[in-house]
Amino acid sequence: MTHEMMLTVAMGKRLIARGLMADAGVRTAMSEHRLLIVGGTTNGCVAEEALRALGSELKFDKRAFRRGVNVAPGAHMETASCGHDLLIERGQVHFDRDVFEIAPELGAGDVILKGANAIYTPTGETGVLIGHPQGGTAMPIISAVIGRRAGLIVPIGLEKRVDMPIAQLAAISNSSDTEGPRLCPLPGKAFTELDALRALTGAEAVLLAAGGVMGAEGCVYLAASGTPEQMDAVRALERELRAEARMEL
Repeated sequence: MTHEMMLTVAMGKRLIARGLMADAGVRTAMSEHRLLIVGGTTNGCVAEEALRALGSELKFDKRAFRRGVNVAPGAHMETASCGHDLLIERGQVHFDRDVFEIAPELGAGDVILKGANAIYTPTGETGVLIGHPQGGTAMPIISAVIGRRAGLIVPIGLEKRVDMPIAQLAAISNSSDTEGPRLCPLPGKAFTELDALRALTGAEAVLLAAGGVMGAEGCVYLAASGTPEQMDAVRALERELRAEARMEL
């Protein structure tokens, strides 16, 4: 049995966030080790879901939980970045430091959640745009993953799919004669709407189509397949996600 569903970008972010809270590795990191949620628009939803799962009363505004962000030409952001990242250490919430301070302490068993700007879906490779001359937040994260075996999960929406391997795109972006931001490959595991649907309902899904207007720009159409019970769960989840408003900063 197959059910087709449309997800706006905002609905996709919320779905990914909820799916990550159903991931066994993420849950274990939250309760027994350390989970670092690095600022970003998708991770703003992830942080909300994590705080809700922990029953935390921390005052949190997902609109400010970001650093660099892509907006339409002429768009004005009302909310300033908070500059902090969210650390959950053995169930305790810390929101007073950033990734540059926290990442050097992380190692095996700890998990980092870091968003990205590009995913090559055939392999799950991801890349993040870099505007900072020292490499931004990607550098301490890569050091923790490569140097001390911390885990890295990359929450990323399917609207960011690209049609070339990330290493090839990085070679173009990072060339000395290219203008604009650089592209850094990330050594982590992508987590998309497809992974979230599987984690939450058991259904398997494929990307069917994409695109729209009037708030559906960047939307994706998914075809989810499974048992009748799984399809009931998919439909119920879809109804809940429809309440997700477009993100305004």
